[in-house]
Amino acid sequence: MSLSLLTFILYLLVAGNTTYFLGRSLYTNGEHFLASIFLSRPEIVQPLNKVLLAGFYLINIGFVLLFFTQQHNLSGMQSCVEFLSKKLGAVYLVLGCMHLFNILVFITIERKLYTNPKH
Repeated sequence: MSLSLLTFILYLLVAGNTTYFLGRSLYTNGEHFLASIFLSRPEIVQPLNKVLLAGFYLINIGFVLLFFTQQHNLSGMQSCVEFLSKKLGAVYLVLGCMHLFNILVFITIERKLYTNPKH
């Protein structure tokens, strides 16, 4: 097995497992966050949480696969480690940005739901 193929397999395993376990954690803990926002509509919390999880998986797996390219030959251990650090670093930055964006969206929704407009 070539070093490049082994590196690609390792990239897919690490990125895929991170996406899966992070998605499960966000799904489990996010339900409480959503329930605190949608107090008047508790029936939408679980379906919304499931839709968010599906979207999370689709976007992240799509990004991992789209980012699954290499322009240069991976000739040694150093180039393999550099490849993995660049690819996984980008995946983790995208995951973090998506998470922060979602939090900001739901904070905005919460503010609009529970603030009284001043007249």
